[in-house]
Amino acid sequence: MKIGINASFLRKIDTGIGQVTHGFVRELAKSHSKKNEYFLYLEKDIDFKLPKNFEKRVFLPLLWRRDDLVRKIWWEKFLLPRRAKKDGCDAFVSLYQCPTFFSKKSPRRRSTGEADIRHKMLVHDLIPKVFPEYLDNWRKKFYFYLSNQAVRDADKVFTVSEWSKKDIHKYLGIPEKKIGVVHPNVSEDFFQTGNNDEDNKILEKYGIFGRYIFYVGGFDFRKNVSGLLRAYRKLTERYEVNDVNLVLGGEDKSKYSPLFTNIKKEIEDLGLENDVKLAGFIEQKDLPALYRQCELFVLPTLYEGFGLMALEAMASGTPAAVSKTSSLPEIGGDAVLYFNPYDEDEMARVMGKILQNTKLKHHLADKGKERAKKFSWKKFVDIILK
Repeated sequence: MKIGINASFLRKIDTGIGQVTHGFVRELAKSHSKKNEYFLYLEKDIDFKLPKNFEKRVFLPLLWRRDDLVRKIWWEKFLLPRRAKKDGCDAFVSLYQCPTFFSKKSPRRRSTGEADIRHKMLVHDLIPKVFPEYLDNWRKKFYFYLSNQAVRDADKVFTVSEWSKKDIHKYLGIPEKKIGVVHPNVSEDFFQTGNNDEDNKILEKYGIFGRYIFYVGGFDFRKNVSGLLRAYRKLTERYEVNDVNLVLGGEDKSKYSPLFTNIKKEIEDLGLENDVKLAGFIEQKDLPALYRQCELFVLPTLYEGFGLMALEAMASGTPAAVSKTSSLPEIGGDAVLYFNPYDEDEMARVMGKILQNTKLKHHLADKGKERAKKFSWKKFVDIILK
């Protein structure tokens, strides 16, 4: 069988979809059946050691090379299906929701409702349906519309949590029996013990010294970093936690869109300039060290389709406090402590509870590591390709 895979996000390894794509392809190359031929469709060539039964297909529109939504629609909706058909693919896996669509031309396929190329699509979340504010221009609205149409048309839909499954059924009207749930894993690097001296060198690279609470991710309003800042201030004022800074990892994109928090101004308005460190963009290879060395990881988000950062923290043996919203209780189980992200007093109280109780910190670290072992890339790949 010839199987095509949209592996475009291998060029964006520092994103959540990039990490899932990397984990999928790596596991596929390591352990899956050699009876199949695999075609990886890419917008940019990648340095990835692949078995002989894998082939890369790297291409872009001839007249539009800029990496934007115009190119994205052109590549995913038109060029990609054409290349997959030319390669004779029997099946195709889209590792994220996109406008890719395969026609139903043969009489047998029309009668069953299946495409000529059997299409499986992985949907990570439906954030623009939950928060319409994210569709703040016509290009995004058009792309999301085309993607939703393609999701409905796919022969099989997979998603990363039971919560997202409910959203897909609710917002897109797709029957629940057509939607499979498959949990991704995180890189093996997060499960490593690490070396304190090497970790500290990485921390110095980002200007991080002393004890710290850690957050990494976006600064868009859904991530609720403003709530975390206010909760952190209450933590220092009420719980006598004055020797632990807050480190925020991520890019400040507030000048590009009103959807993003002006994080520097928020810090200044709260008088936290000496207590909060903006670490900026953190390379994927450096993340495990920042998790391992922090006192506590906090994820204050209002909505997550899966919550990869929570799993990264657990795998690293880091005590974690996360929102009790959307998919996060499904991922964290009893290995993390939860708070209402809309209640900054509760967020501060939970952070203080962990920081002031050494026994609890060790308990959460151990529980997190054990729970993280339940997630498997092999199972993830096997379910999707079954």
